[in-house]
Amino acid sequence: MKIYDEIFNEIVKQMPVIPPEVGGIIGGKDGKVCRWKYDKGYSEKGCSYSPDVSVLNGVIAEWVDKGYDFMGMVHVHFGGAKGLSSGDRKYIKKIMKAMPDSIERLYFPIVVQPEKQFISYMAYQNFQGEIVIDEDVVEILF
Repeated sequence: MKIYDEIFNEIVKQMPVIPPEVGGIIGGKDGKVCRWKYDKGYSEKGCSYSPDVSVLNGVIAEWVDKGYDFMGMVHVHFGGAKGLSSGDRKYIKKIMKAMPDSIERLYFPIVVQPEKQFISYMAYQNFQGEIVIDEDVVEILF
């Protein structure tokens, strides 16, 4: 994932150090993340992030009108949880299945707190039609 330094720092700064889980969406042009929309989501029991889909879909529509692509979703994990949960993976696959064929890949970074560690995961469909989720290299652009 290629992401501009300014957006990277905004994302990491906006993620809370203690629960609740929150997140947002990322967008960009030419495969480079240059847009970010924070979303506190809906509160649920436990530690999970439920996005405000109606608001975020409106933001995506605005981005598309301005020539930007939806590139994925970000959320926070606590207590050193550096990997995606089974719930995260299930939700990512649901999102990928809903995407038009023109979207080849999406990114699903997590910000691990309190360490402020940024770990990106990329989802794509392989030749057999299966959705694959792999850890991805993060490249900071200046």
